Amino acid sequence: MTRLVPTLMVVSGYVLSFWLLSQVLKTLEVGIVYAIWCGVGMAIVAVVGVVWFGEGLGWMKLCGLLLIMAGTVLLSLAGSGH
Repeated sequence: MTRLVPTLMVVSGYVLSFWLLSQVLKTLEVGIVYAIWCGVGMAIVAVVGVVWFGEGLGWMKLCGLLLIMAGTVLLSLAGSGH
């Protein structure tokens, strides 16, 4: 938070993210939206770790990501629209 441009980019990103989240919540159930929000966030962080920080992508990490995706799909299928 000591450099202005990166700080403004992060704050702008958070504001945009929460605004977009509020728009999606107008049409979808909160459980589904939260599952997608968390799942996508975790997947992106895992990919950033592998690509930029050289972390390993072992079978346990890959299985964890697949389970997150499967849980999100199951929550979506269990929603009131199905």
